[in-house]
Amino acid sequence: MPDVNYPEIPEENDPENQESSQQESKQESNDEPAEEELSMSGPDPVKSTSATVVPDNDGKGHNEIKSSIADLESLVDSGASSEEFLEELLRIPQDQLIPWENCELPSKGFYYDWPDGLVKVKAMGQTAEKILATQRLAQSGQSIDYLFRECCVFPENFDPVELILGDRIFLLYYIRGITHGNMYEFAVQCPTCESTSTHAYDLNLLAGTITWADPAAGDEPFKIVLPYLSEATGRDVWVSVRLLRAKDANSMLSKQRTKKKSFARPGAAKSLNPSAQRNQSNELDDAITDNLEKIIVNVMGVDNPFTIRSFIDKLHATDTSTIREWLRNHTPGIDTTVTLGCPDCEGEFTVELPISESFFRPSNTR
Repeated sequence: MPDVNYPEIPEENDPENQESSQQESKQESNDEPAEEELSMSGPDPVKSTSATVVPDNDGKGHNEIKSSIADLESLVDSGASSEEFLEELLRIPQDQLIPWENCELPSKGFYYDWPDGLVKVKAMGQTAEKILATQRLAQSGQSIDYLFRECCVFPENFDPVELILGDRIFLLYYIRGITHGNMYEFAVQCPTCESTSTHAYDLNLLAGTITWADPAAGDEPFKIVLPYLSEATGRDVWVSVRLLRAKDANSMLSKQRTKKKSFARPGAAKSLNPSAQRNQSNELDDAITDNLEKIIVNVMGVDNPFTIRSFIDKLHATDTSTIREWLRNHTPGIDTTVTLGCPDCEGEFTVELPISESFFRPSNTR
């Protein structure tokens, strides 16, 4: 089950307001950057890209990311003076400079009542970079939702905060890919020798990890029988669950940040003593519980929130594991875990593909 996080987003998406808020945020206290803060020092030269749907071995299609250069030669006079050339270039509609294309989401739109799972997307432009550079949006977890409003057109005025997390993460990687190409460079620290090394990953490999929506699973909420309680009581004990949405993650992120600010002490040591480790463990337990509270819609038809909370607190680990495993196997999305080799100690370790400042920058290996 993805443990990702986010709050509700203002209606307006005004780049000028975002730019002014960016200036204001520089005057505010320097809080620890959000996990999703993607500060951009300015626009980098970007080749336009495109994506096509190619068949897998099983006959299903996936969105392949490949770099290309937009064909504008027929729209401008190559023999014109610089001034005339720029005038012609500036007359080209934005949709031709940065064209829209169709992207198929892992959910196939099944949980949104769409006729299909297609979303129109385009590569990032200047407005998108301003959104990512707005610290106020990044620290509240809203920057990615604003990015989707700028770079995506959803069916029927769909609000991106309603995206299930698997679609949301997939779409984020897809937009990154069509903007800067399929190769992604990132730096990670080896957990064994603690040395930091740079790695490159082909985002097209994510296509092989997609879990597509399964119509046979039916509509939300889904019924999951809990094995431990069922055996212990001699009757079926079950819960009805739903898939997490972006707005759920926003809410959890906001709650986690409030807790961090409440317990942060200036000058605190970076190394964790046993007490601090216990606090971290308690925070993790709280996050797991929060997720289950949002996921579980009812317990054997009873939807009282207090009853659900009390029930969750008494769950056996076998039953919570059953819920998580079911969601892991049935939630549409991609698997972003990768196995890397450390060039220093030659050990191997597994990590989630990180989303850092370099995520929305061109790779040096393109």
